[in-house]
Amino acid sequence: MPKPTFFRLPDDRRELVVREAIAEFAEHAYADASLSQIARRTGIAKGSFYQYFEDKLDLYRWLLAEEAPRKKREFLGAVRFDGDFWAGLETYVERGMAFLVEHPGLARLAAAAADPTAAAEVRGLHLAICEAGITELRALLQVGIKGGAIARGIPLDIATRLVSTVIGPGLTDIVLRELGAELHEVLASTSLQRELGPARRRRLAHAAVLFIRGGLGNPQSKTKKERHR
Repeated sequence: MPKPTFFRLPDDRRELVVREAIAEFAEHAYADASLSQIARRTGIAKGSFYQYFEDKLDLYRWLLAEEAPRKKREFLGAVRFDGDFWAGLETYVERGMAFLVEHPGLARLAAAAADPTAAAEVRGLHLAICEAGITELRALLQVGIKGGAIARGIPLDIATRLVSTVIGPGLTDIVLRELGAELHEVLASTSLQRELGPARRRRLAHAAVLFIRGGLGNPQSKTKKERHR
């Protein structure tokens, strides 16, 4: 966790540290990334970093466990689930893909942490991040149950992990097959990122949510469009 001195930095200075630290960790495996390089990127003396963070691991852990989720929450903040739940979920999935396109550095950082060959001291971080995502998704599905969009009696813990697989690894695999590329290639290529544009994201999100609704949906519930017919 950053020390209080980090949060007392001017906003532009603090954002510079965050941006360049993400770039360093995205471009290099954790073991190869260094505070010296981040200091060089930012023009801040290396010794000053120890006034902001305990060490490299402290900075890396904060970026993955706190900063990246915060940026994603801000990015997804406009998604609403208080009307048509399934439309909201579709938007949530589409914006999740858009986040990868607009924040590829954070996506590369997270992918590196998921690598089973990652340094032992960071290997457990990915699991913790995944569990935080599961908790968030579980809360969203509870909204669907409360509003009647999802059938009651569905085993919520099982459903959450199944939905997570569909909109996570499952959807990622479909995207990569359509683009004919590996994940690291997509995250490093602006041209491939452009191919994952809004129209494609909406089509894929719609297909994924149709599949999920087929398994979890309450047969008695209707969308806004269906109610107005």
